[in-house]
Amino acid sequence: MGLRWFMSMAGLLLAFAGQANAATETTCAREQRQLEQWEQQTVSMDRQVAPLQRLLDGTPIAPDTLNQALGAPADAANLPPPGPITPPSLSCEQLEERLNQAVTERRGVRALLDDQRDQWFSLSRQERAAALALLEEYQSLTALETDPLVTPGPLRDHLSALIALLPPLRNQPANAARQLDVLWPPPVADIQADIPAPQRLALWRHHYETRRQQLALRSGLWQRQGVLRLWLSYAPAEWLPLLGLEARMTIDRLHQGLAQTYREWTLNREIRHYTPLVSNALAVILGLAILALVMKLGRRGRRALLRLHERLVSRAGQKRWLWNASRLLSGVAPLVPWLLLWLVIHLLAPLLDSPSTQVVRWLLPLARLYVLFGLLWLFGEWLVFRVCQSAHSYLNDTQITEVSALARRQALWMMLPWALWFAVDRLLGHSLIGLLCAVLVAVCLYIAIGRLLVFRRDDYLLCLQNILPSSLDPMAERLLKGMRFGWIAPVLLPVALVNFLFHYLDMLLGELDWYLRLKARWFRLRTKGVGEDEEPAREDTSEAGKEYQKWFASQLPDDQETPFIDTGLLNAMIKAVEQWHSESVEENALLVTGEKGSGKSMAMRKLVSKMEKEQPDLRLVTVSVPPRTVTPEAVTSMIADALGESLDEGPASLVKNDEQRPPTLLILDETQNCFLARIGGLEGWQTLLTLTNARLDNLFWLVLINNQSWSYLSNVFGHDYQFRRVIKVKRWDQSEIRSLILSRHHLSKQKLRYDDLLLSSRGPEAGNMRNAEQRYFSLLWDACGGNPMVALKLWLTSIKVTSRQVLVGLPAQPSSTLAAGQSGDSLMFVYAAIVSHENLSSDEIVDVTDLSENVVRSALKAGQDAGFIYKGEDSRYRVVPMWYRTVINQLNRKNLLHE
Repeated sequence: MGLRWFMSMAGLLLAFAGQANAATETTCAREQRQLEQWEQQTVSMDRQVAPLQRLLDGTPIAPDTLNQALGAPADAANLPPPGPITPPSLSCEQLEERLNQAVTERRGVRALLDDQRDQWFSLSRQERAAALALLEEYQSLTALETDPLVTPGPLRDHLSALIALLPPLRNQPANAARQLDVLWPPPVADIQADIPAPQRLALWRHHYETRRQQLALRSGLWQRQGVLRLWLSYAPAEWLPLLGLEARMTIDRLHQGLAQTYREWTLNREIRHYTPLVSNALAVILGLAILALVMKLGRRGRRALLRLHERLVSRAGQKRWLWNASRLLSGVAPLVPWLLLWLVIHLLAPLLDSPSTQVVRWLLPLARLYVLFGLLWLFGEWLVFRVCQSAHSYLNDTQITEVSALARRQALWMMLPWALWFAVDRLLGHSLIGLLCAVLVAVCLYIAIGRLLVFRRDDYLLCLQNILPSSLDPMAERLLKGMRFGWIAPVLLPVALVNFLFHYLDMLLGELDWYLRLKARWFRLRTKGVGEDEEPAREDTSEAGKEYQKWFASQLPDDQETPFIDTGLLNAMIKAVEQWHSESVEENALLVTGEKGSGKSMAMRKLVSKMEKEQPDLRLVTVSVPPRTVTPEAVTSMIADALGESLDEGPASLVKNDEQRPPTLLILDETQNCFLARIGGLEGWQTLLTLTNARLDNLFWLVLINNQSWSYLSNVFGHDYQFRRVIKVKRWDQSEIRSLILSRHHLSKQKLRYDDLLLSSRGPEAGNMRNAEQRYFSLLWDACGGNPMVALKLWLTSIKVTSRQVLVGLPAQPSSTLAAGQSGDSLMFVYAAIVSHENLSSDEIVDVTDLSENVVRSALKAGQDAGFIYKGEDSRYRVVPMWYRTVINQLNRKNLLHE
């Protein structure tokens, strides 16, 4: 029994081992077949190396073989990326050594093939296309040798010599260029007249194509190496023979093209095949029709752009930047027909390279010349008109006609050298004679520009004065005088063109805040130290100055009405009140926040005046919150006195009295006095919030507060939990600041004059008061930061008043840093407290900052000595308006403010 069991188990083990060995043999066999396939691919790649190497050595091969070896078209734009080497995944240990050997062989073949591809694609695309065409010609001529009536041997040998130049094309381009010239011209075709017409036509086509591709190969070589560098590789004694050879090449190319066209027509007629004739005639007719259609569409496009320009101008309104941007449309509109025609010609040119459209292809350069004529004509007119405009000289109808005729003559004269350049480029391509034709075109264009500028020589000189330094004026007048003008003027044209560009950009960006600020700061930088006193500017203290300053006070003489500048704030406030008064909304509270001096109180007084006239049934109550109104009792008592009601129960009393109360607008100004940033100092503000949050139908709250105070309170209580409707007063723009200053100045009936620093001293704009005014108010607006109160102060410090006139100089520019800020951060806490509350007494500063009284006194004294802190008649400290922006910026850098 034991022996039998033992024998059974042994048999089972032998059976399992046999199955495992069989499975292993099956897996290895399958993986061996995969490895053999991968090795066969390596052999196929190795077969690609040999023909490609033969071609690189100068031996002709079949074009299909070349494309197959490269793995891409031979004239492709770029070298295709090599594919990854991914060997098969094998688990059979017996094949591991063979796999490593196969991978090594594959990498070697791939490296060799990639190197050959790099060599081929190192040639320019034009060279590769020409070489591929020569290979196709060689293959076709080899196939013709079987025909006993055809003897293409000389031409075939010539093609072999051209293909043999591939190695020097890569390694010795200068020698290759010389050898290409030696091989010119190809052997003349000796074709018997008794050869049938199809064979004769085929031979003539091969001869013509060989000449064309040889010149294409030469052009690609000159382009890749650079015409100038390749030309300089020749000895000076070889330059003249080289020009003569290229001239013969050009004439021969033209002659062969015309002759081949004639042969096509003649031989096709012999074989009774008129299709090319008919197709070329139809192509010419169709081309003329397309030309007429494109010109008609271009004229319609021009009219459409002009209509769009008129529509933009009519809708631009006060947006001058939109008006200036629309000028670009009117400038581009005349170019539309010509640019559209050029685009159509450019798109059609690649489609016309066939025998059936050969005539149209030869006529395309004439169409390009026509477009070029129109563009040069327009450029000449634009240049003269722009020069006159920069000199502020305006032409009458007769002069405009003369300018147009002159520009047309110059454009027509320019067609001769340009036609020569087009012909050489079309027939010969990149070459020395093509470079000389380009130089000739540049010289003729230079002369034509000089003749155009001579027509308005005085205006051109004035135009240059706008940008050239004044020290160059005598030299410019000597150079641009007499017969020298036409030769010297075009040299300075880039300067004038840059001036035209900057002038257009200045008009386009003239109303953008960032550009006005940048322009003002650049002018101040250029005039820094010129006409500026070492001491800071101060208000004019003369009798005339004091008399003039009355017109810039909050209360004007003789109780005249203060000029009001509408910035949109008043309308926003009126809209909120009227919506509540008409019961269209239930919201009965509005908070207006802005910088000190931003116009909140002025808009509030204008609102009261307007409501008294337009809403006589509305009760108006105005309260200026006094300082130290920081307790609940003080706030409640102030509101009760203003409304004439008892508020013993707080908000409940307001609700009970709401039905008996007439519609009332309660205005609270200076509400930053309702809190102090200390423990227990926010109870007065909280009391005010409980009152304003009561649901009332006949009471509207209008609360005015400093922006820094509002930022602090928003960080403490949250923005949305205090007032649901908030208006942030924006900074005034330059036009509003200008209107504010000039409206008050006109009341004084004084004559205004600007300092020489603000007046342009050169060019046609010299002494222009309008430009000086624009420059000054750009500087003033940048210095005041859009704050009207600061602007008024800066105005008074930048003028000198006499009995008859007001002389305006550069506005004062406060320092960008605080001298007191270098003494320590503890002083900056004092200034931050004053800014956050707008005004504080010394005791309140001690409570808010929790600093010692000595530190507070030291900070206040340092600020007063530096001139940016002052103590009012109410013994409260405030920031000097002219220093407001500087103090704010300095405190923001130290992260001491909440906005």
